Formats: sequence, structure tokens, C-alpha cells
Amino acid sequence: MSITSISSASVTGTAESSLSQLSDDYETFLNLLVAQIQNQDPLEPLDATEFISQIATLTQVEQTVNTNSQLEQLRSTLALTASMSEATLIGRTVTVPASAVELDATGTPVTFSYEIEGEASSATAIISDADGNVLRLIEDLPGTAGVLNEVSWDGLDDSGTLLPAGIYTISMAAQDATGGYNTYIRDRVASVSYVGGEQLLNLENGLEASSGEIVKIE
Repeated sequence: MSITSISSASVTGTAESSLSQLSDDYETFLNLLVAQIQNQDPLEPLDATEFISQIATLTQVEQTVNTNSQLEQLRSTLALTASMSEATLIGRTVTVPASAVELDATGTPVTFSYEIEGEASSATAIISDADGNVLRLIEDLPGTAGVLNEVSWDGLDDSGTLLPAGIYTISMAAQDATGGYNTYIRDRVASVSYVGGEQLLNLENGLEASSGEIVKIE
């Protein structure tokens, strides 16, 4: 089981830097204020209202930075909790959106699914290579809208030749359909990563997906 570590230091660094700078500014402000009081003109003494206003403003800024620090710590905690929760998916088989499938060297049949938004009289699965060349058409598939339909591809092209191992693109053509479609694959979750504030599921076939994309867990 593999989970990329999460450090709260990277999340709270900004607030800590701001607090440090504010502390320095606060000391400077007090030193200037004492000097101003000591050297004020007796005929034009320091305005007490302005003095209190300056203190109040600096205090509000300090409270705001402290609040931001607490919010950043909370965000870090929530992110870690979410990552640990998704770790329970490791070893489980999930169905996620994908536009490609992987054919292994043994020629084991590959399965994928599709869902059509609008009703169609029939659907066709299209298997293409990395250059966009169509290698196989799987025709007469169900055109029922809103249903996850499974397709099994034997790894052969239209001439019956077994294709070499690799990644192949899958797409759909739906006759008389209104709306688009989505294609999905089933694969086992190998690990969970935390990258750029987002949790990613690393699948055994090398692809990545977010937990929000999962449509089925087995």
C-alpha cells in the first residue's frame, strides 16, 4: 500500500511567515510610538483617538493572520483525512472514465464500458491506434440511453490478426442518437497519491483517476 506523504509545513508556511513579519512590524511600530510620545510637542500632544485607532488596526491585522493560520491547518488536516479515506480503495476494482485500453502480450480479452446520453438504434465501438488508424469495429451494440453497457474486445483487428501489446484508443458511434457518450474502464487501484492538493488513484494499468470520477466500486 502506497500513499504519498503530506506535510502540513507546506500549507502553514505562508501564515507563519506573515506572523513573523507582523511581529517585526509590531515591535517597530511600538518603538516609533514610544519615540513619538517622548518627543511630542507639549503644545500639540499626540491625538489619543488616533493612537487608539492605530493600535486597534494593528491588532485586527494580527487576529486576521492568526485566523488564516488556523484555517490553513484545518485544510491540511482535512486533506490528510480525505487521503487516508481514499486509501481504503487500494486493492479494489473501480470503474472510471477513460478513452483508452491496454492490451497485454497474452492477448487476453479487454473489457470496457460505454454510456450513451440519448437513445440510439444501435452503437459501434471503434478501436484505434495511437495515430488514429481504425483497427477494429465492434458493431450492433445496445443503444439504450443512460445504461452502462459492457464491451469485450478480443484484441483482434478487423482482419482477425492479434494486435501487439500496447495502448489503444476507444470511441463510440451511435446511430440516430441525440447527445454524446462516455467510455469507461475497470481496473484495480494500486496506490493513492496526493499531488497539488488533489488525491489521485493510481491504477494498475498506469492510468490515474480522481475518486470523484468513480462510477462503480467492486
